[in-house]
Amino acid sequence: MNASEPSPLPLEPLERAIAAVESGTPYKAALEALLRELDDASADRLMQLQREARGTWFLALKVPQPKASGARALFVGNALSGAHTPLSHHGFEVTLLDSNELRLRWARLRNEALSSHSRTHEVRADGGARLPFGDGEFDLVVQEDGLPSRAHGWGHDLVELARVCKGELVLVADNRLGYKRSTGRRGVFDVPSPLAFARRALAGPECTLPGYSRLVRRAGFGSPRSFALYPHASEFTFLVGLDGAGPSLEIGPKERENKLKLLASSLGLFRWMTPSFAVIAPRRDLSGVPRWSRILGEIERVTGERGAELEHVVATRGNSALLLTRSPRGPEGAWCLHVGLSAAQRSQLATHMRTLRRIRAHHPLCPVPEPLFEGELDGVYVTVERRIGGLTAPQLTGDLAAARRTLEGLAPALAGLVVAPPAPLDEAGFEELLGRRFEIVAAHAGEPAVVEALARLRAEAKAELLGCPLPRVVHHADLRSKHVQVEPDGELLAVLDWGSAESADLPYFDLLHHILHERKQADGLDARGMWELVRRENRLRDWERAALERYRTLTGVPEAYCVVLHRIYPMVVAAMAERHWDFSRPYWLRRQFGLGAEAEAAHSGPGARRQAGSCRNDEK
Repeated sequence: MNASEPSPLPLEPLERAIAAVESGTPYKAALEALLRELDDASADRLMQLQREARGTWFLALKVPQPKASGARALFVGNALSGAHTPLSHHGFEVTLLDSNELRLRWARLRNEALSSHSRTHEVRADGGARLPFGDGEFDLVVQEDGLPSRAHGWGHDLVELARVCKGELVLVADNRLGYKRSTGRRGVFDVPSPLAFARRALAGPECTLPGYSRLVRRAGFGSPRSFALYPHASEFTFLVGLDGAGPSLEIGPKERENKLKLLASSLGLFRWMTPSFAVIAPRRDLSGVPRWSRILGEIERVTGERGAELEHVVATRGNSALLLTRSPRGPEGAWCLHVGLSAAQRSQLATHMRTLRRIRAHHPLCPVPEPLFEGELDGVYVTVERRIGGLTAPQLTGDLAAARRTLEGLAPALAGLVVAPPAPLDEAGFEELLGRRFEIVAAHAGEPAVVEALARLRAEAKAELLGCPLPRVVHHADLRSKHVQVEPDGELLAVLDWGSAESADLPYFDLLHHILHERKQADGLDARGMWELVRRENRLRDWERAALERYRTLTGVPEAYCVVLHRIYPMVVAAMAERHWDFSRPYWLRRQFGLGAEAEAAHSGPGARRQAGSCRNDEK
């Protein structure tokens, strides 16, 4: 283990969490309590390890549709990994093999909580050379963390995996020649010095891609297909084909300024130096095609469109898989597919498609993708929409002219989502729009000081907003730059990803949220610094303020409401997160925004609040 990596998860807190769930505590509440017990490094590692998106490679399998075939899978590795959740959710009967009983028990409780389709069995490894399973018992065998090793509690070898496998092997492994490693904490990577890299390249414990290919063939498997898990197996965003076929993207959109990476890619070094792999090898000849190809074929059948070619596969941070196709026919066959990797994502994708249809039917001023299909194909719930050309807005972050042009289009587009004209906000309306948000955030805040700060903000907001004439809008709720598609000059093309949308909800927030996140990315701000742009006084650029003012004019949103929303901004962000996260991040509001830690100073210090007056006075 690298010195910068967090320590393994301590088992005593895990044992207490298991006992809590088994005695009736909801899984989410028990997980949140567990995370609060852990140090920051261990909590980050557990959250990273449990991501279902680690199993995005299941779409590359050739194993027949599990629900129809009754397919069985063996998962060998850390049972806390989220990689096996997509397997059980999509029809596999999964056997988990781990050397630790507590991890196995927690994995069962987790899968039961996240998916009504979960069918898992837990087997504790005894360290013996022979696995406790029959010959050819499994259609799929998954080995995470590289080759079997006694350091992980395994006594078996690859030949033994071949014995129990009658279908495919997935071997997830680090690359000895990889130029960086994940530390287990999101976005934190270890890039070795040239000397450290040379030492590992010459004598490291892992193999190169040709080395892993030779080993699996020697063990009795056929020729493997190989995919880079980029930027790293512990935290990958892209699944990249390494055999001259399949999905691409060796250089991410924001990496094109890195001349060294561009040179290495042009020299064909990506397949040699990518940090990690998923090696998929058949036990016997599987004449079929990968699952994603079967799904694309079904979409061609139901839409009547032809020519789709898989270009990119993305494992999103929201724990869904995103497949992007291109087509020589132009728009026909150019699709964006979303696959939910557990039940929660399926619900969000249904909301996304329902909202797309509504906006296209009733709000033509707001451009969104064309919905094409929603349903189950090859045992997988998938949504399909027309792929929008251009760029995602983060690719232009730092280009002020482009950002300004995006806002010029975004303000009237969002203003076109009004579903009810301004009407005075009564107590019932306040509770519906804001009270419920304060309640869910306070319930998961975890700290008395934060709960107290939230209560004070709620009382202030209610006093100032009652009687305020507010319109209702289709509310995106998570409009960051990555959800906005633009031309290279910044002209707005479409607003994407409506899975968190509300049908008649808060005005103004979406545009504010987009502006603040764009500034956060462009200026390198943390969440607290982002909030400070509007918290005490408006420090936005003139054209950013102009976009917000244009929105206010078009929708009838009063200025006093905007001032209140600036003040309670972190709460609205947290409410969206609490509604859609599988679990609450411990102490999130304090750690991200400083809420509670500075509450008293912010409440009583000079200039802490802008006195906008009541909404009724403001409108006279």
